[in-house]
Amino acid sequence: MFKNWFRRDSSEKYKMGCGSSFDASDGPRTVVIFGSTGLLGGAIARRLLQEPFLYKVRCVTRRSSSEKARQLAEHGAVIVNADLGETKSLEKALEGADIMFLTTHYWDERNKEKEVIKGLNAIDAAIQCGVKHIIFNGSENVKKIIGKECNHLDSKSAIEEYIREVGNKTGINFTILRLPFWLENFYSVFKPHKLKHAVYAVALPLEGCELDMMSVEDVGEVIASILRRPRQYYGKTLNLSAEALSMENIVDTFNRHFDNRKFTDPKIRVKDMEKFQFPGAKDLAAMFEFYQSGEAVRDIKLTRKLNPHAMTFDRWLSENRDKVEEALREAN
Repeated sequence: MFKNWFRRDSSEKYKMGCGSSFDASDGPRTVVIFGSTGLLGGAIARRLLQEPFLYKVRCVTRRSSSEKARQLAEHGAVIVNADLGETKSLEKALEGADIMFLTTHYWDERNKEKEVIKGLNAIDAAIQCGVKHIIFNGSENVKKIIGKECNHLDSKSAIEEYIREVGNKTGINFTILRLPFWLENFYSVFKPHKLKHAVYAVALPLEGCELDMMSVEDVGEVIASILRRPRQYYGKTLNLSAEALSMENIVDTFNRHFDNRKFTDPKIRVKDMEKFQFPGAKDLAAMFEFYQSGEAVRDIKLTRKLNPHAMTFDRWLSENRDKVEEALREAN
């Protein structure tokens, strides 16, 4: 059950006060996308903007003047300023919307409670405005599974639980996504680090286990597939993965694509990562312990049904070699 610091009175009858209605004959559905200037929301926005006769894409951001927001606007998105901490701005952003895609972000403030409250704010605003379908980037409750806090995933589990509770009481339709390890991590937080000239370590604490993975870019097509047959996915939790690879597979793939460098597996363990001094190290260590637990069940067959062209790591690395190259140069 929810802790007192973020429990909402979901028994209150929500008034559908923001003017949303949907009928198949009404024309394009309005989709509100949170996190639209980030990797995940941006991928979804770009995909749905390819079908303007089906979707009106409304991108929510706190930085409407940013270059990413400008690019989305040039492709037809309506850019809306809103803040997950400000209820009134959320209701304005969601007015007249049919569908909301919500993703929340822990790492900006590294505050689980704030992330949960912001997520609940968006859910409440969506119900208040009569949104018909919520799609949320959720997670399992890692602390409940392994007994250790994993704030950036446990926060999403709490929001997911709230969605289920209010869904049962209000009848709002929802679909939960649970994503695997993002391939884009390989040019960001988990980019290989330099050991010596032309030698790099891929430091993931897998300890003999395979890692489910997927490109964030491919989630856009997953969302498009869900929205083509939304009723099929109402109330469902979709556990996504394009493939599962061992550290040997991952390192071998790096070595095939970068013949001027050598990549190695330093064989770090979860307990090693727990001792790292960078902010969030314990959360990331708990995430990998959860991945090793066998409880992070992902469905490659379902993912390929939703997106038959979801990239393997090999293909992704081929298409994103320049980004990885740039990250490796920064590691020098």
